[in-house]
Amino acid sequence: MRPIGLLLLIAAATAAQSPPQTFEELSTKARQAYEANHSEEAAELYARAVKLRPDWAEGWWALGTIEYERDRYPECRDALTRMVELDAAAAPGWALLGLCEFRTKQYDDAFQHLKKAHMLVPVTQPGGPLLDIADYHLSLLLTQQGAFEVAQEILMHVARKIHSNPEMMFAAGLPSLRMPMLPSNVPENQRDVVAMAGKAFWDLATQEPQVAEADFSALVSKYPKFPNVHYFYGTYLAARHPEQSAPEFLKELSITPDSVPARVQLALQYILDGKIDDALKFARGAVALSPDSVGAQLALAKALHAQGDDNGALSAYLVAERLDPVSPSIRLYLVNVYRALDRLEDMRREKGEYDRLKAEQANWP
Repeated sequence: MRPIGLLLLIAAATAAQSPPQTFEELSTKARQAYEANHSEEAAELYARAVKLRPDWAEGWWALGTIEYERDRYPECRDALTRMVELDAAAAPGWALLGLCEFRTKQYDDAFQHLKKAHMLVPVTQPGGPLLDIADYHLSLLLTQQGAFEVAQEILMHVARKIHSNPEMMFAAGLPSLRMPMLPSNVPENQRDVVAMAGKAFWDLATQEPQVAEADFSALVSKYPKFPNVHYFYGTYLAARHPEQSAPEFLKELSITPDSVPARVQLALQYILDGKIDDALKFARGAVALSPDSVGAQLALAKALHAQGDDNGALSAYLVAERLDPVSPSIRLYLVNVYRALDRLEDMRREKGEYDRLKAEQANWP
């Protein structure tokens, strides 16, 4: 027998006598490799370990994290999918899964999983950097869907924790100007107005009031004809100087005559001012333009209630409930109108639904 053949036989015999590495050995070496920043080796070892123990949630998490850091997003997604199957209460797992899916442009799945992560963490509990990044991406997808107010509320929380982040500041301009797109899709000739609106929003969350006021003044002065600039400024005034807000919403209507949000805001402001006829005019105009707008139906209901027409208000509230059956606030409006109409059984039913929905959505804006 030739020497080379003999060596091969010896090597094969030695390999046959060596037992395969155990799970404990693989997991220990994988952790050591990761801690030593040997990502490729760590990923290979974790992959072998989870094959030996497929129910090892921590291993799938570690593998997903490594693949995310290596920009291998499909592999990250697959590992995290296994991880959350094993530990459905792990908010970081849902968050990282959603971020991987965002990177692979699986936006519907990313939205569901980022929302799941958001709702698993109590609003009073710090979520940490990963969950802050997840919430930011959730706000991007909400903006893309046209859920601007919810996106702004989430971004407000993120801004107060992160404080300084130019990318996030820019993105905040999109829901502020009601532009349903991702930051990467903003046309070049609109990037400045979006950046200025984003700065106004961000400073509103993180700076002294006079800083944000200066931002708004600069924005309105430079872009007085850009859609939703006056609307954005009007919402700012409505919360702080409500007596000054109506002119801004009227200016918005002169630029975007079909603006339903501007009509809704005018109706609500005129209710506060006691101008019920004007409130009804703008609320009815909003409903005529967009009968499926929850905001428009609620504005009409509130205006009718202010006029003393509780039966009419009930009809509008019921339309709003049909359009948004999981909203706790709409159920509370129904509780109050049923009480006013002395329909106590209906009132108690809606109160039960309000309590249930409120508990389910405790962490959702």
